[in-house]
Amino acid sequence: MKKALSLTLALVVCCALMSASLIPAAALAYGNEFIQLEKSNFDPNEVINFDYSGYRSQIKEDDYNVLAIFQKTASGDYERGESRALTLDETTNWLIAPAESGDYQLRIIRVGPPAYDDVLISTIPFTVGKVAKDGTISINKTAYTALDPIIVTVSGITEQMVTAKAFAGVYEKGAEHSRDQHGYFYVEAGSGTGTMFAPNKNGEFEVRLYNTDNLYNDDTFVMSVPFTVSGASNTSGWAQDQNIAEKAVQYGLVPESLKGADWTKHITRAEFAAVAVKLYENLTGNSATPAPASTFTDTSDPDVLKAYNIGAVNGMGDGRFAPNDSLTREQMATMLTRVLKAAYIPGWTLDTDAQFTLNFTQPAPFADDALISGYARQSVYFMFANEIIGGTGNNNFSPRAASTSEAAISSASATREQSLAIAVRMVENLKDKPLDFTQG
Repeated sequence: MKKALSLTLALVVCCALMSASLIPAAALAYGNEFIQLEKSNFDPNEVINFDYSGYRSQIKEDDYNVLAIFQKTASGDYERGESRALTLDETTNWLIAPAESGDYQLRIIRVGPPAYDDVLISTIPFTVGKVAKDGTISINKTAYTALDPIIVTVSGITEQMVTAKAFAGVYEKGAEHSRDQHGYFYVEAGSGTGTMFAPNKNGEFEVRLYNTDNLYNDDTFVMSVPFTVSGASNTSGWAQDQNIAEKAVQYGLVPESLKGADWTKHITRAEFAAVAVKLYENLTGNSATPAPASTFTDTSDPDVLKAYNIGAVNGMGDGRFAPNDSLTREQMATMLTRVLKAAYIPGWTLDTDAQFTLNFTQPAPFADDALISGYARQSVYFMFANEIIGGTGNNNFSPRAASTSEAAISSASATREQSLAIAVRMVENLKDKPLDFTQG
């Protein structure tokens, strides 16, 4: 064991000496006129290469000069650690970084004789096990309409920050450091741009740059850029907590007809057709094409015609689509399941739908199972089994209005935010996953 340890240490020293003599001068870019380092942060026990040629001219034969590592203690003072004598030759220009993460200093000290005080020549701060606060960010505007794209330009991002998963995120102005942001993206080394979306909330916000996603505090925070948001759509508290608006925009699920609308209101059949088209295009990566304009007698809405063409929706009979009617929860479940089939089952069409059975673990029946229409039953339970659509309380699903009082409170009608939330969950839970089905 001792021989193995000795051999390991010998190899470390040998490699350090070789790297010290071979390291290019251009890589030593951190420091001052006396001494240069490769960087400002090192891994524990990493070799610290340095160049003190800027100080060599001040070294005299009878001087005793040292380069020493000082560690910052809990009290804020610095305690001396490993050191290296600085001589007229340059054969020992390396040190080993401390094993513990933290804040440190490299100091050049001219050690005086017993009758004189030591002289501090230079101090260079560095860290061990931390990510340097490099990089800058800027944004394309200072004021946005809710859900508008925010173009973020980043520059000066180091490879170390990329490894530590540095990111830019949207936060409410003055919010505490946390993972609770309104959208984010990981930055890449060097310079580039990324896109996020303005929150669906009026007020003051900021884009922040953090040098890692493992810790959120003043040490990992790099900088921020402020902006304001106006024109937000009205949403419920649960939708705000789940960032439904931001996610729906990020996934490209929000049609133009819903931007700036009150999302707590019931969604119409035409509006939902537009959401279904957006979901289909997200799942497949293909653009939907519309059916002929004469398909329905009461609408020529391009999104309705596209939804019909992919098999997501059909009419109400007599050539009507009823675009302004509210959508029931069982209709919503059925239409979204059709989108999934159209995206992932080869040969599926609305006309052949009866030939395909989805295979999944059947949940226990809802208390109002008898109210679920036969055409919608498989879709309702498939969506519930995959945690896409939940119940409405007391083990009910509320598939459609079954009485005058239920119709009055509209408990069985789907809202705009519910529809978008379900589309978001489908992207997050079911995208690119094969469907288990039986044909015949």
